[in-house]
Amino acid sequence: MFRPLTGFKAQYLDLTLMVVSEFDEWRVIVYSPVVILQGSRQYTSAKAKDHAALLAKTYFAEIKQESAGDGEELDWQPTGPMDWLIWKS
Repeated sequence: MFRPLTGFKAQYLDLTLMVVSEFDEWRVIVYSPVVILQGSRQYTSAKAKDHAALLAKTYFAEIKQESAGDGEELDWQPTGPMDWLIWKS
């Protein structure tokens, strides 16, 4: 089943960060062509965005053993009609 995402997305180096509204919580998804990371659900969009940024920085520091930068500001944009979440049943 396909459904459009309602939320925000940002680019951080080679990762795409998405925070998506699901009922009364925000789902956190960070992905690239080689990895998909699912974060903890959050109760506000601000906390979800912070969690997504922390998840991305932690991935670069711990897994890729690279510097994640020094706190550069992310440019969060609203998700659009071409952003989809695919559920497998």
